[in-house]
Amino acid sequence: MSYRALYKRSIHERDAYWAEQASRIHWHRPFDTVCDVSHPPFVKWFDGGLTNLCHNAVDRHAAERPDDRALVYISTETNEEKSYSFIELKQEVMRVAAIMQSLG
Repeated sequence: MSYRALYKRSIHERDAYWAEQASRIHWHRPFDTVCDVSHPPFVKWFDGGLTNLCHNAVDRHAAERPDDRALVYISTETNEEKSYSFIELKQEVMRVAAIMQSLG
């Protein structure tokens, strides 16, 4: 499906489209409503749902494909390049989380 077709669907079939996209990630608790527009101008997306960004971005990929490339750092100023696999990225995230936890 083309970008234009996906875009049109996201506008004209908003809830169906975004429910389909939301099914691509892990939810600890499923959402009740895709898009709650009952209090304009405020909108609540995936109301009632509970997910974890880090789990979806790093942990599940580290479990399923640990050696795949997850992040590439390229600096044109220092001519440095560093690549992280999903398992390496998870280890770095855990290290930084432990540092932050130790700082309160």
